[in-house]
Amino acid sequence: MSLIAIDLDGTLLNHHNEISEENIRAIQYAQEMGIEIAISTGRAYFDVKKICEKAGLSTFVIGTNGATIHSKDNKRISATTLDKRHVLSILQWLDERDYYYEVFTDKAIYALKKRRENFHNEIQRLKSTNLEADMKELVEIAERQFDQFGYVLVENYHDILKQEEDFYNILACSFDKKKLKEGWEQFIEFDELLVVSSADHNIEITNKNASKGIALEKLASLTNSSLNRSMAIGDSNNDLSMLKRVGYGVAMGNAKDEIKEVCTATTLKNDENGVAHAIYRYLENLVVQ
Repeated sequence: MSLIAIDLDGTLLNHHNEISEENIRAIQYAQEMGIEIAISTGRAYFDVKKICEKAGLSTFVIGTNGATIHSKDNKRISATTLDKRHVLSILQWLDERDYYYEVFTDKAIYALKKRRENFHNEIQRLKSTNLEADMKELVEIAERQFDQFGYVLVENYHDILKQEEDFYNILACSFDKKKLKEGWEQFIEFDELLVVSSADHNIEITNKNASKGIALEKLASLTNSSLNRSMAIGDSNNDLSMLKRVGYGVAMGNAKDEIKEVCTATTLKNDENGVAHAIYRYLENLVVQ
């Protein structure tokens, strides 16, 4: 059996945060051909579930950058959590330096009310200026981030730490490249942590044993799928671990060159039904033989 793992933002979702009808049909066609489909994303499972329900899709879900795996019937089959001591240390550091951050648990996405308001105001200020194309796109990506389901706003990080929930992922945001680099360098030094990025304005921190690639290996084993005959489709740094593990890694047309360089092929952009294009080409070339 083969497996197709598909990233969400910048890949399966268009700029309206929707899955196009063409992409939906391609996924359903692949499933009819006996291919297992996994949505693989930095988003929380409960948010992905809403998106899939709206699209009428039933797939495996690799969530929060590989920290969770859920089955097609909504059962959690794997979870890799952050130690609460690490969560405390990370949040203290981010808080002292005035980052906007979000904490993903099994029940919610926690954010500080005031920091979220400030970050939203910064986005609106940037939108009102004459931005270059790349920066304009980045600001739009940051704004769409707020469309996720499951936000709980709190007053301070102590309110987050009080929660008796599993902690999966911490996302920190800044449009200041120097500040973002400082955060990356701070946490990449921790052997217990993994740091990736899904866009040029963020870093995402998980347990070192949580990545899209590791989760995809687990799922391939559970479904008796061959990674050598499987495909992964993505556009960002946090997709690299899964793109490198499959026989057919596909970069979106809107992906950066460093992503395209590690892939077998490049498809169309996310606003051009690039996922559907990649699936049909994959089925024609690698499956129907």
